[in-house]
Amino acid sequence: MSDAPIVQVENLSKCYRIWESPSARVISPVLDRIASGFPKKSAPHQAIAAKAKKGYRDFFALDDISFTVRRGQGTGIIGRNGSGKSTLLQMIAGTLTPSSGKLEVTGRVSALLELGSGFNPEFTGRENVFLQGSIYGLGQAEMQKRFDEIADFADIGDFIEQPVKTYSSGMMVRLAFAVGLAVEPDILIIDEALSVGDVFFQQKCFKKLHQLLSGGVTLLFVSHDMEAVRNLCEQVILLDQGKKYFHGSPDEAVSRYYSLFGKRFQQNASTNPGTARAKVPHTAQEILTALQQHDLLPRAKSRHGAQDLELVHVAAENEHGAPSLRVEMTRKLLLRCLLRAHEPIAAPAIGINIYDRMTNLVFAAGTRQLGVTLGSFAAGEERIITFEIVCDLQPGPYTFSIESSEPADAGPNFGFLHDKYEGLGPIVIHYENDDTWPFYGIARLPLKISID
Repeated sequence: MSDAPIVQVENLSKCYRIWESPSARVISPVLDRIASGFPKKSAPHQAIAAKAKKGYRDFFALDDISFTVRRGQGTGIIGRNGSGKSTLLQMIAGTLTPSSGKLEVTGRVSALLELGSGFNPEFTGRENVFLQGSIYGLGQAEMQKRFDEIADFADIGDFIEQPVKTYSSGMMVRLAFAVGLAVEPDILIIDEALSVGDVFFQQKCFKKLHQLLSGGVTLLFVSHDMEAVRNLCEQVILLDQGKKYFHGSPDEAVSRYYSLFGKRFQQNASTNPGTARAKVPHTAQEILTALQQHDLLPRAKSRHGAQDLELVHVAAENEHGAPSLRVEMTRKLLLRCLLRAHEPIAAPAIGINIYDRMTNLVFAAGTRQLGVTLGSFAAGEERIITFEIVCDLQPGPYTFSIESSEPADAGPNFGFLHDKYEGLGPIVIHYENDDTWPFYGIARLPLKISID
Protein backbone atom coordinates (compact mmCIF):
# COMPACT_ATOMS: atom_id res chain seq x y z
CA MET A 1 0.00 0.00 0.00
CA SER A 2 1.36 3.41 -1.03
CA ASP A 3 1.76 6.21 1.48
CA ALA A 4 0.55 8.69 -1.12
CA PRO A 5 -2.59 10.54 0.01
CA ILE A 6 -5.64 9.84 -2.11
CA VAL A 7 -8.00 12.12 -0.16
CA GLN A 8 -6.81 15.42 1.33
CA VAL A 9 -9.18 17.59 3.33
CA GLU A 10 -8.01 20.97 4.66
CA ASN A 11 -10.16 23.36 6.71
CA LEU A 12 -13.30 22.09 5.00
CA SER A 13 -16.62 23.71 5.95
CA LYS A 14 -20.21 23.55 4.77
CA CYS A 15 -22.51 26.38 5.83
CA TYR A 16 -26.25 26.63 5.30
CA ARG A 17 -28.17 29.88 5.64
CA ILE A 18 -31.29 29.51 7.78
CA TRP A 19 -33.86 32.22 6.97
CA GLU A 20 -36.02 33.66 9.74
CA SER A 21 -38.99 34.23 7.42
CA PRO A 22 -39.92 33.94 3.72
CA SER A 23 -39.64 37.71 3.29
CA ALA A 24 -36.12 37.67 4.75
CA ARG A 25 -34.97 35.56 1.77
CA VAL A 26 -35.65 38.62 -0.39
CA ILE A 27 -34.92 41.54 1.94
CA SER A 28 -31.62 40.40 3.50
CA PRO A 29 -29.76 39.84 0.17
CA VAL A 30 -30.94 43.28 -1.00
CA LEU A 31 -29.65 44.88 2.21
CA ASP A 32 -26.33 43.02 1.84
CA ARG A 33 -26.00 44.38 -1.69
CA ILE A 34 -26.71 47.93 -0.46
CA ALA A 35 -24.18 47.54 2.38
CA SER A 36 -21.49 46.44 -0.08
CA GLY A 37 -21.75 49.88 -1.70
CA PHE A 38 -20.17 51.47 1.40
CA PRO A 39 -16.67 50.95 2.83
CA LYS A 40 -16.66 47.92 5.16
CA LYS A 41 -15.65 49.85 8.25
CA SER A 42 -18.04 52.73 7.65
CA ALA A 43 -21.05 53.31 9.90
CA PRO A 44 -23.61 52.91 7.05
CA HIS A 45 -22.12 49.57 5.97
CA GLN A 46 -22.13 48.18 9.51
CA ALA A 47 -25.68 49.38 10.25
CA ILE A 48 -27.18 47.99 7.04
CA ALA A 49 -25.21 44.71 7.30
CA ALA A 50 -26.37 44.24 10.90
CA LYS A 51 -29.97 44.73 9.80
CA ALA A 52 -29.51 42.19 6.99
CA LYS A 53 -28.13 39.60 9.42
CA LYS A 54 -31.27 39.77 11.53
CA GLY A 55 -33.07 37.95 8.70
CA TYR A 56 -30.92 34.81 8.83
CA ARG A 57 -28.43 32.73 10.78
CA ASP A 58 -25.61 30.57 9.53
CA PHE A 59 -25.61 26.86 10.38
CA PHE A 60 -22.33 24.98 9.93
CA ALA A 61 -23.08 21.36 9.10
CA LEU A 62 -19.30 20.90 8.89
CA ASP A 63 -16.85 23.29 10.47
CA ASP A 64 -13.10 23.47 9.69
CA ILE A 65 -12.37 19.74 9.15
CA SER A 66 -8.89 18.52 8.13
CA PHE A 67 -7.53 15.00 7.58
CA THR A 68 -5.68 12.80 5.07
CA VAL A 69 -6.49 9.32 3.78
CA ARG A 70 -3.80 7.12 2.21
CA ARG A 71 -4.35 4.74 -0.68
CA GLY A 72 -5.70 1.38 0.51
CA GLN A 73 -6.64 2.73 3.94
CA GLY A 74 -9.97 2.12 5.63
CA THR A 75 -11.22 5.27 7.35
CA GLY A 76 -14.29 5.32 9.55
CA ILE A 77 -16.39 8.41 10.21
CA ILE A 78 -18.63 8.17 13.28
CA GLY A 79 -20.82 10.46 15.37
CA ARG A 80 -24.42 10.91 16.37
CA ASN A 81 -27.09 11.91 13.84
CA GLY A 82 -26.57 15.49 12.67
CA SER A 83 -22.83 15.53 13.39
CA GLY A 84 -21.92 16.08 9.71
CA LYS A 85 -20.93 12.56 8.60
CA SER A 86 -23.10 12.34 5.49
CA THR A 87 -22.34 15.95 4.57
CA LEU A 88 -18.62 15.16 4.57
CA LEU A 89 -19.08 12.06 2.40
CA GLN A 90 -21.26 13.93 -0.08
CA MET A 91 -18.58 16.57 -0.54
CA ILE A 92 -15.90 13.92 -1.09
CA ALA A 93 -18.22 12.15 -3.54
CA GLY A 94 -18.72 15.42 -5.41
CA THR A 95 -22.48 15.68 -4.92
CA LEU A 96 -22.19 18.64 -2.53
CA THR A 97 -20.07 21.78 -2.88
CA PRO A 98 -17.97 22.98 0.10
CA SER A 99 -18.56 26.47 1.45
CA SER A 100 -14.86 26.90 2.18
CA GLY A 101 -11.65 24.92 2.53
CA LYS A 102 -9.67 22.63 0.26
CA LEU A 103 -10.60 19.15 -0.95
CA GLU A 104 -8.49 16.96 -3.25
CA VAL A 105 -9.65 13.50 -4.36
CA THR A 106 -7.55 11.31 -6.66
CA GLY A 107 -9.05 8.45 -8.68
CA ARG A 108 -12.44 6.94 -9.47
CA VAL A 109 -15.02 7.25 -6.68
CA SER A 110 -17.86 4.79 -6.10
CA ALA A 111 -20.32 6.20 -3.57
CA LEU A 112 -22.91 3.93 -1.95
CA LEU A 113 -24.98 6.63 -0.31
CA GLU A 114 -28.63 6.08 -1.22
CA LEU A 115 -28.58 2.63 -2.76
CA GLY A 116 -30.68 2.34 -5.89
CA SER A 117 -31.45 6.05 -6.11
CA GLY A 118 -29.80 6.25 -9.55
CA PHE A 119 -31.79 3.37 -11.06
CA ASN A 120 -34.42 3.93 -13.73
CA PRO A 121 -37.51 2.08 -12.43
CA GLU A 122 -38.69 1.33 -15.98
CA PHE A 123 -35.40 -0.32 -16.98
CA THR A 124 -34.60 -3.94 -16.18
CA GLY A 125 -31.88 -4.82 -13.69
CA ARG A 126 -29.56 -5.65 -16.59
CA GLU A 127 -30.21 -2.32 -18.30
CA ASN A 128 -29.62 -0.45 -15.04
CA VAL A 129 -26.29 -2.23 -14.57
CA PHE A 130 -25.09 -0.83 -17.90
CA LEU A 131 -26.60 2.57 -17.11
CA GLN A 132 -24.68 2.74 -13.83
CA GLY A 133 -21.53 1.62 -15.62
CA SER A 134 -21.80 4.55 -18.04
CA ILE A 135 -22.18 6.92 -15.08
CA TYR A 136 -18.90 5.57 -13.69
CA GLY A 137 -17.25 6.05 -17.12
CA LEU A 138 -17.24 2.38 -18.13
CA GLY A 139 -18.28 1.40 -21.63
CA GLN A 140 -20.70 -1.29 -22.78
CA ALA A 141 -17.96 -3.84 -23.48
CA GLU A 142 -16.32 -3.30 -20.09
CA MET A 143 -19.59 -3.73 -18.20
CA GLN A 144 -20.40 -6.83 -20.24
CA LYS A 145 -17.22 -8.43 -18.87
CA ARG A 146 -18.34 -7.65 -15.33
CA PHE A 147 -22.02 -8.44 -15.68
CA ASP A 148 -21.87 -12.10 -14.63
CA GLU A 149 -19.91 -11.13 -11.49
CA ILE A 150 -22.48 -8.45 -10.65
CA ALA A 151 -25.45 -10.76 -11.20
CA ASP A 152 -23.84 -13.51 -9.12
CA PHE A 153 -23.10 -11.13 -6.23
CA ALA A 154 -26.58 -9.59 -6.26
CA ASP A 155 -28.13 -13.08 -6.39
CA ILE A 156 -31.61 -11.93 -7.41
CA GLY A 157 -32.11 -14.68 -10.00
CA ASP A 158 -34.34 -14.05 -13.01
CA PHE A 159 -35.41 -10.68 -11.61
CA ILE A 160 -32.24 -9.29 -13.22
CA GLU A 161 -34.28 -9.29 -16.46
CA GLN A 162 -37.35 -7.62 -14.89
CA PRO A 163 -38.05 -3.87 -14.48
CA VAL A 164 -36.58 -2.46 -11.30
CA LYS A 165 -39.99 -1.11 -10.30
CA THR A 166 -41.00 -4.72 -9.56
CA TYR A 167 -38.11 -5.19 -7.10
CA SER A 168 -38.39 -5.36 -3.34
CA SER A 169 -36.23 -2.90 -1.43
CA GLY A 170 -33.86 -5.75 -0.54
CA MET A 171 -33.38 -6.72 -4.18
CA MET A 172 -32.74 -3.09 -5.10
CA VAL A 173 -30.07 -2.84 -2.43
CA ARG A 174 -28.35 -6.06 -3.49
CA LEU A 175 -28.08 -4.97 -7.10
CA ALA A 176 -26.92 -1.43 -6.28
CA PHE A 177 -24.27 -2.76 -3.90
CA ALA A 178 -23.09 -5.32 -6.46
CA VAL A 179 -22.65 -2.63 -9.12
CA GLY A 180 -20.88 -0.24 -6.74
CA LEU A 181 -18.31 -2.88 -5.78
CA ALA A 182 -17.77 -4.21 -9.30
CA VAL A 183 -16.70 -0.96 -10.99
CA GLU A 184 -13.24 -1.29 -9.38
CA PRO A 185 -13.16 2.14 -7.71
CA ASP A 186 -10.05 3.74 -6.28
CA ILE A 187 -12.18 5.14 -3.47
CA LEU A 188 -15.27 3.40 -2.11
CA ILE A 189 -17.64 5.51 -0.02
CA ILE A 190 -20.26 3.72 2.10
CA ASP A 191 -22.85 5.53 4.20
CA GLU A 192 -24.71 3.00 6.39
CA ALA A 193 -25.23 0.73 3.36
CA LEU A 194 -24.05 -2.36 5.26
CA SER A 195 -27.00 -2.11 7.63
CA VAL A 196 -29.34 -3.28 4.88
CA GLY A 197 -30.01 -6.75 3.56
CA ASP A 198 -30.04 -10.00 5.50
CA VAL A 199 -27.10 -11.27 7.52
CA PHE A 200 -25.97 -13.63 4.75
CA PHE A 201 -25.71 -10.77 2.24
CA GLN A 202 -23.93 -8.64 4.84
CA GLN A 203 -21.37 -11.40 5.39
CA LYS A 204 -20.76 -11.56 1.65
CA CYS A 205 -20.28 -7.77 1.57
CA PHE A 206 -17.77 -7.76 4.44
CA LYS A 207 -15.74 -10.50 2.77
CA LYS A 208 -15.69 -8.52 -0.50
CA LEU A 209 -14.73 -5.29 1.27
CA HIS A 210 -11.72 -6.97 2.90
CA GLN A 211 -10.66 -8.22 -0.53
CA LEU A 212 -10.93 -4.71 -1.97
CA LEU A 213 -8.94 -3.20 0.91
CA SER A 214 -6.23 -5.83 0.44
CA GLY A 215 -6.15 -4.91 -3.24
CA GLY A 216 -5.48 -1.23 -2.52
CA VAL A 217 -8.99 0.25 -2.64
CA THR A 218 -9.50 3.14 -0.22
CA LEU A 219 -12.60 2.94 1.98
CA LEU A 220 -14.51 5.80 3.62
CA PHE A 221 -17.08 4.23 5.90
CA VAL A 222 -19.87 5.89 7.90
CA SER A 223 -21.76 3.68 10.33
CA HIS A 224 -23.38 3.50 13.76
CA ASP A 225 -22.17 -0.12 13.97
CA MET A 226 -19.01 0.22 16.04
CA GLU A 227 -17.91 -3.38 15.52
CA ALA A 228 -18.12 -2.93 11.76
CA VAL A 229 -16.02 0.23 12.08
CA ARG A 230 -13.40 -1.65 14.10
CA ASN A 231 -13.44 -4.51 11.60
CA LEU A 232 -12.90 -2.43 8.46
CA CYS A 233 -11.03 0.72 9.47
CA GLU A 234 -7.42 1.62 10.34
CA GLN A 235 -8.29 5.12 11.48
CA VAL A 236 -11.53 6.72 12.65
CA ILE A 237 -12.73 10.32 12.70
CA LEU A 238 -15.27 11.19 15.39
CA LEU A 239 -17.46 14.20 14.56
CA ASP A 240 -19.53 16.16 17.05
CA GLN A 241 -21.81 19.03 15.97
CA GLY A 242 -19.91 19.50 12.72
CA LYS A 243 -16.46 19.61 14.32
CA LYS A 244 -13.69 17.02 14.46
CA TYR A 245 -13.74 15.78 18.05
CA PHE A 246 -11.16 13.02 17.64
CA HIS A 247 -9.00 11.44 14.92
CA GLY A 248 -7.04 8.28 15.66
CA SER A 249 -7.24 4.55 16.36
CA PRO A 250 -10.60 2.76 16.05
CA ASP A 251 -10.59 1.54 19.65
CA GLU A 252 -10.01 4.98 21.15
CA ALA A 253 -12.48 6.62 18.76
CA VAL A 254 -15.20 4.13 19.70
CA SER A 255 -14.44 4.60 23.40
CA ARG A 256 -14.77 8.36 23.04
CA TYR A 257 -17.96 7.88 21.05
CA TYR A 258 -19.55 5.93 23.89
CA SER A 259 -18.39 8.44 26.46
CA LEU A 260 -19.83 11.30 24.41
CA PHE A 261 -23.18 9.87 23.53
CA GLY A 262 -23.71 6.85 25.75
CA LYS A 263 -26.07 4.10 24.75
CA ARG A 264 -27.56 4.98 21.35
CA PHE A 265 -27.98 1.73 19.52
CA GLN A 266 -31.19 -0.17 19.02
CA GLN A 267 -31.07 -3.39 17.03
CA ASN A 268 -33.83 -3.84 14.47
CA ALA A 269 -34.06 -7.60 14.29
CA SER A 270 -37.03 -9.46 12.93
CA THR A 271 -37.08 -13.20 12.66
CA ASN A 272 -39.39 -15.91 13.99
CA PRO A 273 -39.94 -14.57 17.51
CA GLY A 274 -42.03 -17.59 18.52
CA THR A 275 -44.53 -17.50 21.29
CA ALA A 276 -43.49 -16.26 24.71
CA ARG A 277 -44.07 -19.67 26.22
CA ALA A 278 -44.81 -23.08 24.78
CA LYS A 279 -45.05 -26.63 25.97
CA VAL A 280 -41.48 -27.82 26.38
CA PRO A 281 -40.98 -31.12 24.49
CA HIS A 282 -39.91 -33.86 26.91
CA THR A 283 -40.23 -37.23 25.21
CA ALA A 284 -38.04 -38.35 22.32
CA GLN A 285 -41.09 -38.46 20.06
CA GLU A 286 -42.11 -34.90 20.96
CA ILE A 287 -38.57 -33.66 20.29
CA LEU A 288 -38.41 -35.59 17.01
CA THR A 289 -41.72 -34.11 15.88
CA ALA A 290 -40.48 -30.57 16.70
CA LEU A 291 -37.25 -31.25 14.78
CA GLN A 292 -39.16 -32.33 11.71
CA GLN A 293 -41.59 -29.40 11.84
CA HIS A 294 -38.96 -26.68 12.39
CA ASP A 295 -35.96 -28.11 10.54
CA LEU A 296 -33.38 -25.44 9.62
CA LEU A 297 -31.21 -27.59 7.35
CA PRO A 298 -33.12 -26.94 4.09
CA ARG A 299 -32.19 -23.25 4.49
CA ALA A 300 -28.43 -23.91 4.79
CA LYS A 301 -26.11 -22.14 2.34
CA SER A 302 -23.86 -25.16 1.76
CA ARG A 303 -23.19 -28.77 2.82
CA HIS A 304 -19.99 -30.85 2.90
CA GLY A 305 -18.85 -34.31 3.99
CA ALA A 306 -19.21 -38.02 3.30
CA GLN A 307 -22.42 -38.15 5.42
CA ASP A 308 -21.69 -41.55 7.03
CA LEU A 309 -22.76 -39.84 10.26
CA GLU A 310 -25.60 -37.75 8.87
CA LEU A 311 -27.16 -34.61 10.31
CA VAL A 312 -30.83 -35.30 9.56
CA HIS A 313 -32.62 -32.38 11.29
CA VAL A 314 -31.59 -29.28 13.25
CA ALA A 315 -34.03 -26.96 15.06
CA ALA A 316 -33.76 -24.05 17.49
CA GLU A 317 -35.79 -23.23 20.61
CA ASN A 318 -35.74 -20.45 23.15
CA GLU A 319 -35.51 -21.23 26.86
CA HIS A 320 -39.30 -21.52 27.08
CA GLY A 321 -39.38 -24.31 24.53
CA ALA A 322 -40.81 -22.22 21.67
CA PRO A 323 -39.33 -22.70 18.18
CA SER A 324 -37.32 -19.51 17.72
CA LEU A 325 -34.08 -18.05 16.44
CA ARG A 326 -34.63 -14.84 18.42
CA VAL A 327 -33.03 -14.85 21.87
CA GLU A 328 -32.66 -12.16 24.51
CA MET A 329 -29.12 -11.19 25.46
CA THR A 330 -27.71 -13.47 28.22
CA ARG A 331 -30.61 -15.97 27.86
CA LYS A 332 -30.47 -19.58 26.67
CA LEU A 333 -30.81 -20.96 23.15
CA LEU A 334 -31.34 -24.69 22.53
CA LEU A 335 -30.12 -26.23 19.28
CA ARG A 336 -31.37 -29.77 18.82
CA CYS A 337 -30.21 -32.14 16.09
CA LEU A 338 -30.93 -35.67 14.94
CA LEU A 339 -27.84 -37.76 14.10
CA ARG A 340 -28.10 -40.94 12.00
CA ALA A 341 -25.23 -43.39 11.39
CA HIS A 342 -25.13 -45.19 8.04
CA GLU A 343 -22.25 -47.39 9.11
CA PRO A 344 -20.63 -48.21 12.49
CA ILE A 345 -18.97 -45.09 13.97
CA ALA A 346 -16.47 -45.78 16.77
CA ALA A 347 -15.75 -42.28 18.14
CA PRO A 348 -18.36 -39.79 16.88
CA ALA A 349 -18.26 -36.08 17.68
CA ILE A 350 -20.46 -33.09 16.95
CA GLY A 351 -19.84 -29.36 17.25
CA ILE A 352 -21.07 -25.89 16.31
CA ASN A 353 -19.47 -22.68 14.99
CA ILE A 354 -21.08 -19.25 15.50
CA TYR A 355 -20.22 -16.28 13.24
CA ASP A 356 -21.09 -12.60 13.46
CA ARG A 357 -22.35 -10.66 10.47
CA MET A 358 -18.76 -9.82 9.46
CA THR A 359 -18.02 -13.57 9.27
CA ASN A 360 -15.77 -13.42 12.34
CA LEU A 361 -15.76 -16.73 14.20
CA VAL A 362 -17.25 -15.80 17.58
CA PHE A 363 -17.30 -19.25 19.17
CA ALA A 364 -16.68 -22.86 18.21
CA ALA A 365 -16.88 -25.94 20.43
CA GLY A 366 -18.40 -29.39 20.64
CA THR A 367 -18.34 -32.71 22.40
CA ARG A 368 -14.53 -32.95 22.34
CA GLN A 369 -14.03 -29.54 23.92
CA LEU A 370 -16.61 -30.24 26.64
CA GLY A 371 -15.38 -33.78 27.29
CA VAL A 372 -18.74 -35.29 26.33
CA THR A 373 -18.59 -38.85 25.00
CA LEU A 374 -21.34 -39.82 22.58
CA GLY A 375 -20.42 -43.50 22.54
CA SER A 376 -20.19 -45.60 19.40
CA PHE A 377 -22.99 -45.71 16.83
CA ALA A 378 -24.23 -48.86 15.16
CA ALA A 379 -25.28 -48.73 11.53
CA GLY A 380 -28.80 -47.31 11.30
CA GLU A 381 -28.77 -45.93 14.86
CA GLU A 382 -30.23 -42.47 15.54
CA ARG A 383 -29.74 -40.10 18.49
CA ILE A 384 -30.98 -36.64 19.40
CA ILE A 385 -28.25 -34.24 20.54
CA THR A 386 -29.04 -30.93 22.30
CA PHE A 387 -26.73 -27.92 22.55
CA GLU A 388 -27.65 -25.47 25.33
CA ILE A 389 -26.02 -22.10 24.69
CA VAL A 390 -26.08 -19.06 26.98
CA CYS A 391 -26.13 -16.15 24.52
CA ASP A 392 -23.64 -13.83 26.19
CA LEU A 393 -23.24 -11.93 22.93
CA GLN A 394 -23.85 -8.34 21.91
CA PRO A 395 -27.20 -7.72 20.16
CA GLY A 396 -27.25 -8.43 16.45
CA PRO A 397 -27.60 -11.22 13.88
CA TYR A 398 -25.38 -14.32 13.88
CA THR A 399 -25.13 -17.38 11.65
CA PHE A 400 -23.97 -20.82 12.64
CA SER A 401 -22.69 -24.08 11.19
CA ILE A 402 -22.98 -27.56 12.66
CA GLU A 403 -20.87 -30.61 11.87
CA SER A 404 -20.36 -34.28 12.75
CA SER A 405 -16.88 -35.83 12.66
CA GLU A 406 -14.44 -38.44 13.96
CA PRO A 407 -10.89 -37.95 15.30
CA ALA A 408 -8.08 -37.76 12.75
CA ASP A 409 -4.47 -38.94 13.07
CA ALA A 410 -3.15 -35.36 12.69
CA GLY A 411 -3.87 -34.53 16.35
CA PRO A 412 -6.59 -33.73 18.88
CA ASN A 413 -7.64 -30.51 17.12
CA PHE A 414 -8.30 -32.20 13.80
CA GLY A 415 -11.09 -34.46 12.68
CA PHE A 416 -12.48 -36.40 9.73
CA LEU A 417 -15.59 -34.55 8.58
CA HIS A 418 -18.73 -36.63 8.14
CA ASP A 419 -21.38 -33.97 7.59
CA LYS A 420 -21.37 -30.17 7.82
CA TYR A 421 -24.08 -27.59 7.16
CA GLU A 422 -23.00 -23.94 6.84
CA GLY A 423 -24.92 -20.66 6.75
CA LEU A 424 -27.70 -21.56 9.16
CA GLY A 425 -29.82 -19.00 10.96
CA PRO A 426 -29.77 -16.16 11.51
CA ILE A 427 -29.79 -16.24 15.30
CA VAL A 428 -30.86 -12.76 16.44
CA ILE A 429 -29.72 -11.58 19.87
CA HIS A 430 -31.78 -8.69 21.23
CA TYR A 431 -32.05 -6.62 24.39
CA GLU A 432 -35.26 -4.69 24.93
CA ASN A 433 -34.82 -3.71 28.57
CA ASP A 434 -34.34 0.01 29.21
CA ASP A 435 -31.63 -0.73 31.78
CA THR A 436 -27.91 -0.60 31.05
CA TRP A 437 -26.70 -3.49 28.90
CA PRO A 438 -25.23 -6.36 30.95
CA PHE A 439 -21.91 -5.82 29.14
CA TYR A 440 -20.40 -4.15 26.08
CA GLY A 441 -18.21 -5.68 23.38
CA ILE A 442 -18.49 -8.88 21.37
CA ALA A 443 -19.04 -11.32 24.24
CA ARG A 444 -19.19 -11.46 28.02
CA LEU A 445 -16.23 -12.94 29.89
CA PRO A 446 -16.35 -14.22 33.47
CA LEU A 447 -15.70 -11.14 35.62
CA LYS A 448 -15.55 -10.51 39.35
CA ILE A 449 -15.04 -7.21 41.15
CA SER A 450 -13.77 -7.10 44.72
CA ILE A 451 -13.68 -4.13 47.06
CA ASP A 452 -11.32 -4.04 50.03
